[in-house]
Amino acid sequence: FVFESDEYERHFMPYHPEYTIMTNIDFDHPDYFEGIEDVTSAFQDYANNIKKGIFAYGEDVNLRKLSAKAPIYYYGFEANDDYRAENLIRSTRGSSFDAYFRGEKIGHFVVPAYGKHNVLNALSVVAVCHNLGLDMTDVADHLLTFRGVKRRFTEKKVGETVIIDDFAHHPTEIEATLDAARQKYPDREIVAVFQPHTFTRTIAFADEFAEVLDHA
Repeated sequence: FVFESDEYERHFMPYHPEYTIMTNIDFDHPDYFEGIEDVTSAFQDYANNIKKGIFAYGEDVNLRKLSAKAPIYYYGFEANDDYRAENLIRSTRGSSFDAYFRGEKIGHFVVPAYGKHNVLNALSVVAVCHNLGLDMTDVADHLLTFRGVKRRFTEKKVGETVIIDDFAHHPTEIEATLDAARQKYPDREIVAVFQPHTFTRTIAFADEFAEVLDHA
């Protein structure tokens, strides 16, 4: 059983999963959390609930601060990550990479998705499956069938215009969506239409929103 949990109001605290993937720690809910330290504290409490293994993005400085009874495996692009993606190729058809576990190649993977964040998402899944002892060839075959989820880079064509609908409501998420759009449509003009989501978030990150939207 796989589920997505949320740190908002510490909704993930009732759960005690066998394994968890932590993609990042961001100050995303200023109406509830006091700051990034408060968010990190919530993730630390959640980390204490995990029974068998935590898979955390290694380039996130706040995730690196966590400690837990369960082993923590870091994934990413850097040499000090346990699971590392190398030989990354990003094209208009998707992304491919070689995955390594502590220096040993465990497989080649292709994911029909766009943006650096989706490479990391795929790598985190590969890491969990490898830790569980699943066949990496089977994992690679299943990744090829991944088509994303609703309102995450959902595309619709109107004439010659491609409309991408994405529930990106934080500057970091908007940056990731723009990166994905540039990968799939490198020769097209990118126009961003932004719908603010909650007053507190818009005010708290006004400067960050302006900066990232300026890249469109």
